[in-house]
Amino acid sequence: MNLVGIGITILVIVAIAYFVDISSLRTYVEKAGVWGPIIYILLKVSTIVIAPLSGSPLYPLAGLIFGFWPGILYIVLGDFLGNSTAFFISRIFGQRIVFKLLSGKEESLVARIVDHIGDAKGFFQATLTLFALPEVLSYSAGLSRLSYFKFIGILLPFSIAVSSILVFFGSILKPNSSSLLISLALPIAGGLAILIGGTMFMRELKKKGSNSPTSWPQG
Repeated sequence: MNLVGIGITILVIVAIAYFVDISSLRTYVEKAGVWGPIIYILLKVSTIVIAPLSGSPLYPLAGLIFGFWPGILYIVLGDFLGNSTAFFISRIFGQRIVFKLLSGKEESLVARIVDHIGDAKGFFQATLTLFALPEVLSYSAGLSRLSYFKFIGILLPFSIAVSSILVFFGSILKPNSSSLLISLALPIAGGLAILIGGTMFMRELKKKGSNSPTSWPQG
């Protein structure tokens, strides 16, 4: 799922670079003033809280529209607010509300990993594997025993690292061969992270056993 998301993101942004007048788009955003970044941040928050929405294309799009440093700022703020909101929704209201905000496949994934991420080590391993599914990580952490500060302290650096790569990619992307070659490094890096993190994560799940009982906060 991570690789598919990265691949779709690259295709979307490359298509935008080829077929959309980026200068005109930037001018339009600048005319919107402070509302441009605010709307963008809220849109990023919504892609986490409303899980079926995919926020992958927004990362490099921030680099295309706002430039590298402003793009990083807006994306990280959106991720921080979105992840925190999803965490507290699940922590306060419990699984009944969470499952209404998730797709069927994500529900089963949450049910499998929620016990495993009850400590910092388990959540770190899950984040390394599922970094492209922040909504699953955030809602699962809220249903687990993991504290908010451990949750955000682990997830936020991952968010900044991944955002920096994708926003940088968007900020330099132009329809020429050199920038397209750079894009090949993204799925390769993502694949390596998934292989390493996935191996660690699945080993831990096997140790705990697939039939271990799950404790859910009441909500």
